Amino acid sequence: MFGGSGVSGFWVPQNDRTPEPSNDRTFFNDTGMIDIDPQEIRRILVREVSWVGDAILTLPALEALDRLFPQAEITVLANGWVSGLFAGHPAVDAIIAYRTEDLHRGIRGRVRLARELSSDGFDLAVVFPNSLDAALIPWLARIPRRVGYPTDGRRFLLTHPVPLQTAPAGRHQVERSLDIVRALGGDGGPSLRLPVTPEARESGERLLRDHGVDPADPCVALNPGSIYGSAKRWPVERFAAVADGLVDQRGARILLIGSAGERPILEQVAAGMRRPAVNLGGRTDLSALVGLLERVRLLLANDTGAMHIAAAIGTPVLAVFGPTDAEATGPLGGGARIVREPVPCSPCLLRECPIDHRCMTRVTVDRVLHAALEVLDTNRGSRPPTRSRGSPARGSSAAFLDRDGTIIEDLGYLGDPAKIRFIPGAVEALRALLRAGFRLVLVTNQAGVARGLISEADVRRVNDGLAALLAEAGIPLDGIYVCPHHPEYGPPEYRRDCDCRKPKPGMIQQAVRDLGLEPARSVVIGDHVSDAALARAFPGMRGIMLRTGHGAEQWQKIQNGELARPEHVADDLRAAVEWFLAQAGGRDVVGSHPA
Repeated sequence: MFGGSGVSGFWVPQNDRTPEPSNDRTFFNDTGMIDIDPQEIRRILVREVSWVGDAILTLPALEALDRLFPQAEITVLANGWVSGLFAGHPAVDAIIAYRTEDLHRGIRGRVRLARELSSDGFDLAVVFPNSLDAALIPWLARIPRRVGYPTDGRRFLLTHPVPLQTAPAGRHQVERSLDIVRALGGDGGPSLRLPVTPEARESGERLLRDHGVDPADPCVALNPGSIYGSAKRWPVERFAAVADGLVDQRGARILLIGSAGERPILEQVAAGMRRPAVNLGGRTDLSALVGLLERVRLLLANDTGAMHIAAAIGTPVLAVFGPTDAEATGPLGGGARIVREPVPCSPCLLRECPIDHRCMTRVTVDRVLHAALEVLDTNRGSRPPTRSRGSPARGSSAAFLDRDGTIIEDLGYLGDPAKIRFIPGAVEALRALLRAGFRLVLVTNQAGVARGLISEADVRRVNDGLAALLAEAGIPLDGIYVCPHHPEYGPPEYRRDCDCRKPKPGMIQQAVRDLGLEPARSVVIGDHVSDAALARAFPGMRGIMLRTGHGAEQWQKIQNGELARPEHVADDLRAAVEWFLAQAGGRDVVGSHPA
């Protein structure tokens, strides 16, 4: 790869900072972790992977690295087309664009980059890619500690090789980079978080304005291409049919996204539609793409990098999988869902199908359209604000409320809206919150979907029924957010350690983005300790646990010392609201007549 460059030898700075490689166990302590003193690490270079989707999947490892070395400055070295992903990320202090097309091309360019890095005084290099080139630059720069997998014959380039273990079935690719940081002593799970910078948001909004898209339009993005190969592409005519269905049934504004090279595919989708679409192929740089994907209500895609971006910023995703492994590379965001047809030859990981492409052609239009409608209605909250007093200003306060055991009786996995029974005093409590100016948002775990006990359609029917009953009582809901996942049970699309399952904050984070809420002036109420614990993720938010529903059992565990006591424990929703409004300085007497 580097032969014939005309460079007469390597430039290698002479210093005593670099320990010589030794036996693979030399640098490991008794716990099996790499023996590096965090206090000795002040500057870290992270060599990033080259593909957008793969780079997104390293974000949990970056956050784990930041927690492990909180005093250190982390610099990311990434290819130019990927480097923008890390702008504004709280774990990243600086970004260096790896310009292999010009400035850093060939061995001369690598030496130039290594010389620059050597003068920056890095103490540790963490190498996520498995290629020889990825480990060569830190070696040339003589960074004294170089950590990564000893693949591609690069063992001699690493001072601290991480043993590469065979991944068990069902293990997600995100774990590969996490394992490198875990070997250093870090910890963390596969929870994705990609901040959207103001610049990215403005780029996305400007792009939509330039193409005549109104800010109020309910946009759905379609990403029907795939750089990987045609085997990953669901047929374009089926994308077109689903797009028309979303326009007809939800009034969606369809945005077609992809690279300049994928524009012919987007044109085929547009030509196959009865309804007009906005073709943005080749018109979105990375910043605009991130901003645009934050804006849309749903991304329908093949297994692509855009799929991972959308999932990481909290946008609902529906991905059609065929030859690739959904368990290993599926989207990890809380609002993500996968449609696939299990066939014996999948996953084959081939770029082109040598037979009849059955893994994709057996996925029908009706199936994908039905799933897309469910994702739209479930993840984003099918009920927008309907208050007659006008749209509340951004930054307004809200009450985030659990459903079962908090507002209505907990009857197990409820799938029949006819069985809804309000807990006494709950309706009056909601009215008091409304009178005090709080917006009402439901956030509910529904793991019965993952367990196969109820369907997403059942959850939607119950939520719609509950919203209708409350509307009749003059109590509009601003949003309903549902987590259908479980970390241990169900098919791959539901069996995941997601960001939305309480006590993780994904549903509230999404509601804040959707509805323009101010968490510091809000409250979360539910019948589990995990409900109240949500408040810890949002400075200033209050958290209250009720003794209704599962609360009686939870309260007993609190008294036994098995669970941590929340900020406040109340007998029921009415008592919780009275306490909260008094604390907030807006005390409102909650009515005493029954619901």
